[in-house]
Amino acid sequence: MSNIFKKIINLLLVGIVAIIAFVLFGIYVVQDKYVPENNQTEWDENNTREIDSSDKLLNETKQVAELNLYHFISEFKNKDKSKNDFFAKIKLIENGKVEHIWIQILNLNEGNSIGLLSNEPTYFKKLKYLDTLTFNINKAEDLMIMKNDSIIFGGFLQAKLDEK
Repeated sequence: MSNIFKKIINLLLVGIVAIIAFVLFGIYVVQDKYVPENNQTEWDENNTREIDSSDKLLNETKQVAELNLYHFISEFKNKDKSKNDFFAKIKLIENGKVEHIWIQILNLNEGNSIGLLSNEPTYFKKLKYLDTLTFNINKAEDLMIMKNDSIIFGGFLQAKLDEK
């Protein structure tokens, strides 16, 4: 009986050592290796346009966005039902550099809206894709609602540029 007991103990010890080794190997393989993949980089490179802040077309589409802000906000309030994604284009200014960039909206609250950076910034090296930013929705330059990678509302500047 003691021989069988010793064999069972040995098998249990081997099993425990194998499990510990497997877990440690798994931790080693995964540890510090997860970096969010920025699938936007190639898109950004192919679709980024240099537009001056005083551009007539940009200012016209800002006015269209302003006129549609109420509708945009009311749709955002029902986002759980619609499963749509909401974006606002905002103007960032730092050290004399200006960049107009899309933010995926997480929370709308007048001057303290919160969103994720949806593009890789060109000038702002301290910011990166998916960083969280606070912004004022009332100063949005463009608005966009997307469903399944299709624009269903907004994208006013892009629509105007595509007309040309």
